[in-house]
Amino acid sequence: MTEYWFKPKQRGIGAGVPLNWKGWALLVAFVGAIIGVPSGVSLVIGYEGSVVLRAFIVALISIPFLFIAWKKTEGGWRWRRGDESDAEPD
Repeated sequence: MTEYWFKPKQRGIGAGVPLNWKGWALLVAFVGAIIGVPSGVSLVIGYEGSVVLRAFIVALISIPFLFIAWKKTEGGWRWRRGDESDAEPD
């Protein structure tokens, strides 16, 4: 049995609120990496860097996060309108 880390969004597609500490830890690590890594690269390289380099770094960080969130979302990612017709069939 899979332990889910995220609740599905009520409207739209994707993951919603984290359900346990693992989901929160992943979210905090993702936000920290998005803020810290591009800034750290700028310090190491010695200049502000190009927008393309920063966008590439953000994409490299985001892809694994999105994959894990997709796999660990209860009910998977699908379009939800927020009404009763979106309920999972029994």
